[in-house]
Amino acid sequence: MKNFKTLAIAATLLCGALPPVAAQAETIRYAIGFPPGGAATDGVKEFNERLKAETDLELKIYELSLLDLKETPPGVRDGLADAGYILTTYYPAEFSETNLPVNMSMLATVGTPTKSSGAVMAGVMSEYVMLHCDKCEQQYSAQNQLFLGAIGTPEYVQLCTTPIRSVEDLKGKKMRSSVDAMGRWAESFGATKVSIPANDVYEAMSQGVVDCTMISAAELGNLQLFDVTKYITLGLPGGSFAGVGSLNVNLDTWRSLSAEQRAEMLRLAPFNSAAITVNYHHASMDDIEQARANGTEIIERPVDMATATEAFVNDDATVIKASFADDYGLQNVDEKYELIVGLIEKWKALTADVYADKDAMAELLWNEVFSKVDAATYGMN
Repeated sequence: MKNFKTLAIAATLLCGALPPVAAQAETIRYAIGFPPGGAATDGVKEFNERLKAETDLELKIYELSLLDLKETPPGVRDGLADAGYILTTYYPAEFSETNLPVNMSMLATVGTPTKSSGAVMAGVMSEYVMLHCDKCEQQYSAQNQLFLGAIGTPEYVQLCTTPIRSVEDLKGKKMRSSVDAMGRWAESFGATKVSIPANDVYEAMSQGVVDCTMISAAELGNLQLFDVTKYITLGLPGGSFAGVGSLNVNLDTWRSLSAEQRAEMLRLAPFNSAAITVNYHHASMDDIEQARANGTEIIERPVDMATATEAFVNDDATVIKASFADDYGLQNVDEKYELIVGLIEKWKALTADVYADKDAMAELLWNEVFSKVDAATYGMN
């Protein structure tokens, strides 16, 4: 008995001397329909490093391996992934309330100048959906997911297999568009709008299905479009792609987290939005220079097309309002439109000095938006 007691005491002392075993982090499966190495995937990885360092949560990131971009919204809804990078424009009826400001992004590059339309729209979308649009939240809930911030790409340009130097050059061209307003812009100059998922753009350009794709220059790298792009016309159509829920979480997953975990996710989510948006900004500039070095001709925006584009954006307000009221049944569209116009001007001013700084942009998003959301109740009803 004495020997047994001695062994027991020794074992207790030994255990006490050992460092405590680290708690197992809870893993959230995150799907993003981009291949590795792009602005978006790198931004999510940066966010994940902070998540792992500061919480007991971590992402397991599936880069174009679990779900592609079009599959991700229903995949998150059905629990194939716990969270994901959601493109709302693929599902115009399901996310119609969110898609209203998405279709207004060309306002970010007309009127008051801005240094980053992407930073502007990341702020506009995050604030509008989380603070001003109950129906946006209801539509996300209907898809069994929760919105935790937006991103904005740099201004849309034209990546083409044929040069676009004037209004005349657009006539008869097949232009890939992911935003209805940008498609109407192309059609107003005699082009034909073609709707193709982003993951299919490379093949469409290489096979001549489209002459140009209207997209951020950063997708030259993200979607590996360097090889099929021979000409880039800058500044047209302008705007930004902002139809992204950059951290949409399956509602069942969200509600299974502890109150502390939900609060931590909400606290860190602004950095995810900021990291991706700022990465896009830098990648766009880098990819344009890489394309130039590869022999791609870079065409500056013609003055006459800039003037015509601003006129189009102003006139298109009526079309946007009518479309969302008649086709999708949105109510109070005039009031919503004017609210969003005000938010665009607000975020042009707010982002003027932080658009290229991830931490400063994250702090701005936190102060203006995320800190005003109650983590105890958000997504819990």
